[in-house]
Amino acid sequence: MLDGTGKRLLFLLLSAVFLLNASGKELTLRIIQTADLHGALDHGRLARAAALVEQQTRLAGGVEKSLRIDCGDLIQGSYAMTFPEGRELMIRFLNELSYDVFVPGNHDFEFGSAVLLPLLRQFRGSTAALNLEWPKAPVQPWKMFRRNRLNIAVIGIAYPALDRMFIPPVLGSVRPLPVERQLEKVIPQVMRARPDLILLAVHAGEQTRFGPNFSLHDLIRRYPQIDLVLCGHSHQPESGVALGRNSWRIQAPALAGGIGVAEIVFDSEKRRILSLKTRLERIDSVPEHPEIKKLAAAVSRKAFRAGRERIAELPFELRAPEKQEHSSALTRLCGQAIQEATGAEVVFYGVNSRFRKESGVLNQFQLFCLLPYAEQPVTVELTGDEIRRILTEQLAVRRKNGSCQAPYGLHFSIVRRKPDRITLDSTGTELEPNRIYRCAFGSYIFAGGGRCPVLHSIVKNRKPGYFPRTIREMTGDYLRKTYPVKGK
Repeated sequence: MLDGTGKRLLFLLLSAVFLLNASGKELTLRIIQTADLHGALDHGRLARAAALVEQQTRLAGGVEKSLRIDCGDLIQGSYAMTFPEGRELMIRFLNELSYDVFVPGNHDFEFGSAVLLPLLRQFRGSTAALNLEWPKAPVQPWKMFRRNRLNIAVIGIAYPALDRMFIPPVLGSVRPLPVERQLEKVIPQVMRARPDLILLAVHAGEQTRFGPNFSLHDLIRRYPQIDLVLCGHSHQPESGVALGRNSWRIQAPALAGGIGVAEIVFDSEKRRILSLKTRLERIDSVPEHPEIKKLAAAVSRKAFRAGRERIAELPFELRAPEKQEHSSALTRLCGQAIQEATGAEVVFYGVNSRFRKESGVLNQFQLFCLLPYAEQPVTVELTGDEIRRILTEQLAVRRKNGSCQAPYGLHFSIVRRKPDRITLDSTGTELEPNRIYRCAFGSYIFAGGGRCPVLHSIVKNRKPGYFPRTIREMTGDYLRKTYPVKGK
């Protein structure tokens, strides 16, 4: 028989065995997410977001007990991102913080796939996108990670409508694949690998369509084995909400305003999640990450110097059209620049509706604010009747939501909400229904997107003319020549 001391030793031994078994069953994992950073260097935002990622990684117990995932729109959105150093900084951000997965967003392709490809090769983590066929690119549909004795499958979905946003010269060798069909191939592969957890990282919001009749909710109903969905694109932060019966969704704040965090407790014996808690962490009062602060400062200094370059002195105010207007000095300026660079007789182009600048000197940074996207013009041959139909649709779009592709090179009156007596500004002659005219559009609206079905039905089978220079570059050239800065 055991004496008192022996009983105490036995009790301590059994307690230790119990604790060891308990710790062996309950395993923890922390998922850290960013999305839609858009090169937000201003006011130390990126450096503060970096500090948050590093802090949460440390609190999780290090990189071996956590995963860091970015859901796209990383390298475009600020003036600094127009420089190669700015885009390279964003990849260094991912590498410095040991990101595991990057899912490309639509704006990551804005500078062209030829610009994005070498950046992806610099990334030390994995680029995941099951809906991209991209020869020689380091992109894979999904990857299994081993963290804290757990097998975690991460499936990536890039923005699902790249071909309706970008023209072929921008996408290059990238071929978007249908999400629904690719999931049918990938999910069985994932399940055969017997993961403990399945994460879906997408550059898409809750309302983004993955196909004609396939939404995020349809996806989860079909594949309820997905445990956690990390979203982006819509700039609508979500601390956590249920998707179907078994899945959970989270979306980090945009523009480096914070990060998303998911804390998971997993029962390794019963192979099920015991607890899944999600939250958003904001950058408020967080000190800047020293290394990212240093790197961002160097890029910001270059952007500041370049942005101050004066390119024109304007005798008029620049603004988007008012509610009852169909054009303004701003749309006419862009129309003139596109017309001169492309030789088009008619131009349809939409401008930044929030931009406004009084007369006077315009610098490079203000030109970027006026035209923030790296968009190119596209020309196509259209009949006078087709131009009339497109113009009629744009007037209807204008009445509906206040924005439109403003026409340049045309003069018309409106009768019963439709254009009447349409004439060419260059000749003063009336538009002939069957005559061919060269027309120019911005590449975004030309590529598709579903916003202008009449326009897209007309141009989809036409042979377009592409131009390597952006509309911003063309407008800058036109401004320098037409409205040169006076004096020093």
